Amino acid sequence: MNQNDRNLIAVNRLTAVVFIVLLSVLVSFGTFMAVAHFDLGIDGEERPTLDPGAPQEGNVTEASNFEALNTAYQTILASYVDPDSLTSEKLVEGAIEGMVESIEDPYSMYFDASALKEFQEETMEGEYSGIGVSVLDVEGYVTVITVFEGVPAATTPYETAEEDDPIGLKPGDRIVEVDGVDVVGMSTEHVSELIRGPVGESVSVTVEREVEGTYEDLVFDIQRERVEIPTVTSKVTDDAVGVLTITNFSGHTPEQVAENLEELETKGVEGLVIDVRNNPGGTLSDCIATAEFFLPPGDLIRIVDREGEVEIHQTRYEGYDKPMVVLINEYTASAAEILAGALRDQLEVLLIGQQTFGKGSVQRLYYLDEDRGTGMKLTTQRFLTPSGYNIEQESGLEPDHEVEWPTDGVFGDLEDDPQLQRAIEILRGQ
Repeated sequence: MNQNDRNLIAVNRLTAVVFIVLLSVLVSFGTFMAVAHFDLGIDGEERPTLDPGAPQEGNVTEASNFEALNTAYQTILASYVDPDSLTSEKLVEGAIEGMVESIEDPYSMYFDASALKEFQEETMEGEYSGIGVSVLDVEGYVTVITVFEGVPAATTPYETAEEDDPIGLKPGDRIVEVDGVDVVGMSTEHVSELIRGPVGESVSVTVEREVEGTYEDLVFDIQRERVEIPTVTSKVTDDAVGVLTITNFSGHTPEQVAENLEELETKGVEGLVIDVRNNPGGTLSDCIATAEFFLPPGDLIRIVDREGEVEIHQTRYEGYDKPMVVLINEYTASAAEILAGALRDQLEVLLIGQQTFGKGSVQRLYYLDEDRGTGMKLTTQRFLTPSGYNIEQESGLEPDHEVEWPTDGVFGDLEDDPQLQRAIEILRGQ
């Protein structure tokens, strides 16, 4: 399949409104719906607490094409060539999924029971069965953002690799096929679900990698493992500069930040580089808990709902008392942008690197059927930095010192990472 074909498929998938088949069972669905409210997520939310109801807005029977919808449901059951493959529950589940997809929002999606379980494991428990990467939707492509150290995705060579070729997936790789299924235009959650699977089994992942201005297809046959997501790491330079890298915000992030900061203090650091490059975000609750280590009391984020009502979240403690700078790039998104934006707004901390992704929306996770374990992630709010800067409208945060990423850099390496070197140099000047 050539690039033009893939682009066309991506456009079609992103713009098509899925035909919804639905039984009148859905008429009373809202009444019995249990809903779990969460804080925020690019790919995750806070731990669920079920509430007895959901917001009521309209009724499906009021739609002008409801009769056609019900007729489609009845016709499928009565006339489809393979009736043994159909159940009312299967059609209704497909209808709900289609309803969410018809919104055409890359961050809203339906979860069946297995997908919801895996989603919760990854975002709340910090581990899952898979290959060890974080991904983000970039212009219709599910794109690799972070490859965690020592995971299968980092240690597996591509099929035609020679001895001196780089090993493993790389940030910026665009996933185009999984086990032979074309995934261009699919949501990150759908692609992640295809990649995840039983420990010990292999999955074939085809990526497009940019090499000298053109894209090459590389095929990886990767064996899945139980992956624990390491969200925080740290190191110290010879002249007492601490480098704290946060790869995402999940349930273990605040305690890992605390542990790493304590270790850095024992090593006598005099300043801190906070590296949130390739950080796609996470939960608001964990972002707030993490921000408490760095920010004095004050506003952290302004969340705006559909009615224009503003909810302000604040930090409460003393924060960090040494100089700081923040490293950002085009894959710094969502909760990571909240932290970076608040540090700049509150403390005038300098941002170094490249303009961030610009993901300024809030998702909440709703349990649709507690018995079956299904749910829906829906964009419900947008957020602003403390100064009122609209991250999404402005397409991200601009760095105070722009440093492009070279083709031969080694991410996180004190000797071969020019963005990190520039951040350390600026911090030394403070």
